[in-house]
Amino acid sequence: MSSSSSSLSKSDLQILLAHSPTPQLIYLHHPHHPSTSLPPLPEQCRVAKLDTVEYHTPRLLLSGILHKLGGNDEAGEVNTWDGFSLKFREWWSMRHTKGKGKGKAKANGHGNGVGNGHGTGDRERDEVVVIMITKAERLRTVFGNGWAVITRISELTGVPCTVLLASAAPWDHVRPHRADAPEPLHFYLPPPTREDILAELLPGSAHPLYPRFLDLLISTVLPLVTSPISELHYLALSLWPIYTSTLPPHLEMTLLSLQFPDPESPPEPLNITIKLLTDLKHQLSLALAAAIENLIPRQIGGYEFQQAMTPGPGKARILPKLPSLEMPLAARFLLVGAYCASYNPAKSDVRLFGRAAGVSGKRKKGGGTRRAGYGRTRVGKVPQRLLGPKPFPLDRLLAIFASIYAEHAPRPPDLQATYGGESSSSDGADELDGWLPTVAEQAAKAERRTKRDREREDRWDEEVEALMLSVKFLGLIPELEAQGLLRRVSPVDRLDNVMLRCEIDYETSKTIAKDLKITLDEYLYEAVM
Repeated sequence: MSSSSSSLSKSDLQILLAHSPTPQLIYLHHPHHPSTSLPPLPEQCRVAKLDTVEYHTPRLLLSGILHKLGGNDEAGEVNTWDGFSLKFREWWSMRHTKGKGKGKAKANGHGNGVGNGHGTGDRERDEVVVIMITKAERLRTVFGNGWAVITRISELTGVPCTVLLASAAPWDHVRPHRADAPEPLHFYLPPPTREDILAELLPGSAHPLYPRFLDLLISTVLPLVTSPISELHYLALSLWPIYTSTLPPHLEMTLLSLQFPDPESPPEPLNITIKLLTDLKHQLSLALAAAIENLIPRQIGGYEFQQAMTPGPGKARILPKLPSLEMPLAARFLLVGAYCASYNPAKSDVRLFGRAAGVSGKRKKGGGTRRAGYGRTRVGKVPQRLLGPKPFPLDRLLAIFASIYAEHAPRPPDLQATYGGESSSSDGADELDGWLPTVAEQAAKAERRTKRDREREDRWDEEVEALMLSVKFLGLIPELEAQGLLRRVSPVDRLDNVMLRCEIDYETSKTIAKDLKITLDEYLYEAVM
């Protein structure tokens, strides 16, 4: 069996692990299945299954392997690889010596044979030890660049065991950069067929319309979901009550947890006709389209979705709006700036966010005029909104925030500029006396107004700069990271050149910008459809 094979099935994996000796390293690639629904391993395998999300440090992962294999034994905790190796060998030697006495009887000819693996005395010897680690692509974040030591547990400890790494990413994206890991035996779990999906979902209801409903759901949604069975099961639970909400009384309505109108005289069985199926399909079309946009990305719960989309007399089938994000004013400006930084090229910042003083003292955003066809992309170039957000440095985010905040944030009354359109009481005293000012007096008044406006602008810029240097403002960035609105791309322990990425979508950022009285499209390099 070649180590480069990639079309092995679930039964092949079970047969391979059912007989010793087993390979030291197996890589299970499952892009169409979640890590919680992987195929079961043979019963004779002693399995330690761990998830790198839960066991996210070397201490947790190494100690978890010992606890999973030792059962109720007090294995303790280990912090280093050396401590894990000693305890792992100690655990194996204890299990090996337990069956040693009974193994002598078989060696003297009183058993079924030597090394046949069918005697009860050598059960501990023939038991296959499997260390299964799911979401293996995160092992680099757990152990760092030296995570390849996990792939050589059997070789470094001397304990015969199999390391099974499972991930939705291919091995070429997971393998160590140093190439210090052995080449694993590859297994690929193909996507479930339509028959497999129906076999899993059909026991959900015995109603005669349920197979027709599943056919409609699978035909519409199957290409859009990555974990077909679990996602379709979730959608079926949410859409099935909407699909059957307008059915007339029929004999099978008890399967929908409904009671007969007259228990003494049950209604007739449901007559399934083409007209009935067509009406139910049109009835579900709006809810099905809304489920693709809201239920699959989990933007709304299943119960709320049912309550909003179930048809009724005089009822508007409209989904409730998402609650607004409750956050400080500066945090909202930060999110708008982060979205612009993630979807705009850095070369466009001067044109979009540059602020220069004009002749009249008025601050004008933008460093130039937009070229013809602005907002359009060249033929063959994929728009950034389809490629996703790009990381950006923290300094760029602060510069964009300063520009947007100084332009749109509410100012104190004493710092609101007049822009040469208003006159003070002292400047208009001569006009009240009936005498027209001379040209020199008018120029002097305009110069004084311009000077006052520039002083106000300078004072406002100083306040914005003081806000950005405050501890409270800098503490907003970790808070937005904790809420999942920003993501730190650079290592956590790096203090210089911090790289961030915006995690909100266009609609959310547009809603936040609208609350701040900002037209978001004016600050985006590409036109967002």
